[in-house]
Amino acid sequence: MRRILSPLAFALAFTCVAQAVEIQGVVADWNCVKGMVQDGREKTLKQNRSCSLMKKYKRQGYGLITDSKKFYKLEDPGNQHIIELLGNSHDKDNLKVLVRGDLQGNTIRVGNITIL
Repeated sequence: MRRILSPLAFALAFTCVAQAVEIQGVVADWNCVKGMVQDGREKTLKQNRSCSLMKKYKRQGYGLITDSKKFYKLEDPGNQHIIELLGNSHDKDNLKVLVRGDLQGNTIRVGNITIL
């Protein structure tokens, strides 16, 4: 029994390990990210004005859309940092950032965010 559990425990340990990453992308409301990747950001913003961050940028969660059409969810303290950056940005729908943190699945536990 011990031989069966050891390889299984070893495999599970590797699936739960976070990977340190640096990812560049555009900040978006997490609820709109999937549609933006499928239909395009500009088209989604025109069709669904609630996805725009220009007038109401304080959201519960944010995502990051890369140039290669991948998307990632940002975890705290990243969401609070994004609110601060958006508050100081003149073009909130096109805020491009570099996020450093730990990637687990498609979620980034944010360590640092820099405006590009």
